[in-house]
Amino acid sequence: MSTTARFSFALMALSAVPALGADIDRPIIGNQGGFTYVEPTGVTVEDQGGVTGYVEGSFNKAFDTPYDVDSRTWALRGSVNFEGDSGLNLQIDANYARTSTEHVDVNQLGGAGHIYYRDPSLAVGGFFQANRLDAGYLDYLGDDAIKDYMGGIEAAWFTDPGTLYGRLGYGQATFAGYSADHYLGSVSARFYVNDNLRFDVEGSLNRISYSTVDLDTQSVVISGNYRTEAMPVTLFAGYRYDHLDLSANNTSITTGNTNTVFAGLRFSYGSRSLKDEERKGPVWTASTLLP
Repeated sequence: MSTTARFSFALMALSAVPALGADIDRPIIGNQGGFTYVEPTGVTVEDQGGVTGYVEGSFNKAFDTPYDVDSRTWALRGSVNFEGDSGLNLQIDANYARTSTEHVDVNQLGGAGHIYYRDPSLAVGGFFQANRLDAGYLDYLGDDAIKDYMGGIEAAWFTDPGTLYGRLGYGQATFAGYSADHYLGSVSARFYVNDNLRFDVEGSLNRISYSTVDLDTQSVVISGNYRTEAMPVTLFAGYRYDHLDLSANNTSITTGNTNTVFAGLRFSYGSRSLKDEERKGPVWTASTLLP
């Protein structure tokens, strides 16, 4: 089998698997310098931030997928942000997802690091991320894992009612000794009803390209997040739509749509509300190998 044909089949195999662990909460941007609150004694105290983060679990159910594949995904993700001097921040992410697709199980493991500057009006920085996708059926094409490495830039702007965010990335997806280019672009907006209720909408485009073969995935995610007053626990749920298009020599080979509903629970530390979590804690979210 030729190199191009082998990678084409690998991309087709990817397109048959519904999106893993839809990125459902994506905290974005924080407010430099922490926040100010008043103690019961009436003394004003300035919180300087420091270490802030969260751990979350979610369940995703895909339906109306290519080839009518039934898919369920359990995902676990965590993020921690270290706020330094002069607006410099370091964020570290880790995620794991397991997808059961009829008689096939797919495991995905990933991590990312972000270095960025944040002030009261914007955040801008760079990221590097790595993902590994393990699926036994890929053995027939020469390997059982697809690896993806990507770096890029990300920036955000916020106002009191909400936040705008954008990201551009480039990397390499490797399989069976061969490498394909991976391009990423995404934009999102978040709207606050109050400090503990937020609605999000995001659009993204991933392209994996090898020789004359391209796999494009266009995604739209709509979600809601509610954090309880009594404890730092956030409930989230939403819907995701993915359109996949596999082409060769600019001619479409196959297309398909995937619809996913998801819900989950997030436990946060170092923040006092949903809005405060976004404005002083982890800013960015790494994308998964499968969008």
